[in-house]
Amino acid sequence: MIKNLLKETILGFLVFVQNRILGKFKNPGPAELRVFYIGGYWRGANDVVAQMLQGLQAVVVNVFEFNTDENHDALDVENRPYDRGTSGPVWLVRSRLFPLLLKFRPHVIICNAGGLSFRPQDVIVLRRWGIKLLGIALSDPEVYEATTSKICHNFDVFYALVKEFVDIYRRTGVQAYRLPIATNELFFHPVHPRPEYDCDVLILGAVHEDRIEPVRALVKHFNTHVYGENWEQHGIDNRGFLFGEETLYALNSAKMAVIFPKTVSGFKAVKIGVFDFLAAGCLVVTEDFPDLHEYFDVEKEIVAFKDTDDMLKKIRYYLDHTEEADLIRRAGREKIIKNYTWKKVWPNILLSIVEVDGWEAR
Repeated sequence: MIKNLLKETILGFLVFVQNRILGKFKNPGPAELRVFYIGGYWRGANDVVAQMLQGLQAVVVNVFEFNTDENHDALDVENRPYDRGTSGPVWLVRSRLFPLLLKFRPHVIICNAGGLSFRPQDVIVLRRWGIKLLGIALSDPEVYEATTSKICHNFDVFYALVKEFVDIYRRTGVQAYRLPIATNELFFHPVHPRPEYDCDVLILGAVHEDRIEPVRALVKHFNTHVYGENWEQHGIDNRGFLFGEETLYALNSAKMAVIFPKTVSGFKAVKIGVFDFLAAGCLVVTEDFPDLHEYFDVEKEIVAFKDTDDMLKKIRYYLDHTEEADLIRRAGREKIIKNYTWKKVWPNILLSIVEVDGWEAR
């Protein structure tokens, strides 16, 4: 016990020297940071947390990957079922993480989604060593009350996907930013289609109440393939789940994919899946709302509908006008690859943490 405490004290001092003292003379730029990345990827290679990691590794040389799916003993959910932060914070166990942190000596720790956070008393120690903490919330507003509202103050910088919640965090004193939406072009790219995935319309995602009737209409009028959670409970043929490269084959075999923007709580948000699907080479059809126009030239790079009837009309039109559909599909992919990849957006995310409390980006 005493030996371990002495070792932690010595190694902690070395981290302090690196981040506090030497940092005064040689401030690390974003690409020079030592980043300890914590997250889980239960959906496999196409999980957004894994995709963001690959983008980060393309920017930062020294990244330590800690996969929570392979280290459940490093997670404390206080006797609750482990549900990735849906019902409460997922506390990172000090005895499991601190030895790795002291060995790696990071400048920055990134906790990406899943309700992950160090406990406040551990945060005090990490900040004393000069380590910056960056948190990311991908599932607000659904997890805000139970989880992210309870952990957001443990981070020097906190990123939220839903823009309305950035203001909510800021009003509580959190240095919060809107997470830039992007894709990982190293994974999401065109592949040759496969006959077993050939269809008019592709749906990838869990059932939500607002999606049931529109998807029933799609199934009725078009050759529609549906993959995701719980569709069969509503009488809709569910083909199960797609992981890894099978997702790419499905996206490149379908004439188009429909993405619904509402979260379970009813907020409309531009989904990361829109960017992933476009990068994969798929024509994307989604509901029209103001945020969509921040990213796309609608009807030139993406197809947008007003309601279910309009959705059916648009799909019928582009199934009958394949050349126009192909122009939109190619323009959408070009927009994404040129502007919205994780490799392109990570430097600015890292810059926000580098500039916190005395660090200065070069």
